[in-house]
Amino acid sequence: MHLLEKRDRVLTLPALEDRLVLLDEEIQEAQDDVSNLLRRYKKESRDVEQLQKESLSAFLLRLVGKYEDKLEKKQLEEINAKLAYDCAATHLDNLTQEKHELASRILALKSEEKTLNSELENRRAKITQQLTEPQGIRYAELENKRSVIISQITKLEEALRVATLADSTAQEIAASLDRAEGWATFDIFVSGILVHMAKYSHIDDAEKNFHILSSRLRELMYELRDIDNLSIPSLNEISSTQRTIDFWFNNIFTSLSVREKIQDNSQEISQLLITLSDIKAALESKLKVYEDSYTHNKRYEEELLLSI
Repeated sequence: MHLLEKRDRVLTLPALEDRLVLLDEEIQEAQDDVSNLLRRYKKESRDVEQLQKESLSAFLLRLVGKYEDKLEKKQLEEINAKLAYDCAATHLDNLTQEKHELASRILALKSEEKTLNSELENRRAKITQQLTEPQGIRYAELENKRSVIISQITKLEEALRVATLADSTAQEIAASLDRAEGWATFDIFVSGILVHMAKYSHIDDAEKNFHILSSRLRELMYELRDIDNLSIPSLNEISSTQRTIDFWFNNIFTSLSVREKIQDNSQEISQLLITLSDIKAALESKLKVYEDSYTHNKRYEEELLLSI
């Protein structure tokens, strides 16, 4: 590998190490969230189990006709608690995986840095003896600018990577919701267990990806904060806990309600896809500017070294 290329790879280390430190903080917060949400979910589950038992309170509620309403309310609370826990657990898994991959990259770059430093020390001793003062000043200026450029390119590439993943997940959700809406419409007119199962199968697929999307949007919002002079559209996190699209009765009214909720989610995802497209375009445009600056900087530096 060319000396300049090896140096460029090593220059990404500070940005990656900063990200690793912040990842540790995010993981700690995520672990706390998971623990708290798991306790909440277990509590809600116990409440449902208790209500389903033939306790005195359940008996009295049944007598006054409030048992089913009470049970349904508790089941909804249990589902919301489970959705919140699943979302937090998915976010924690993603952060842990990202930390593992990032730590491996840093370890490899550390090893490369040692080799580079040894080579640079020998080269620097020789160049220092040959450089005149104006050349030395110019070389230092190019080095400093190059470091800033590479740091920004690294941040932009990371943000673009996460934006692309979020966009891919959102497209999968859109496809699942589109299929679910088709079955939901069919269910209104031709109700049956097979239609019902097909509809909820696609809803389940969308729900699983919503957990992943929520985690990736949080990561994207973090990455975008580190990028200088970038104008981006507003981006809001989609929370799985605010969307409960499951029902326990299969009749014309709930079928209509399910389809309406599917359509609401589809509209939300459509708007998000537009926003993500704008963000990706802004990142790609910004990245192109820095890549051009990098190319010019590298050419000037090589010309300077070759002129010695």
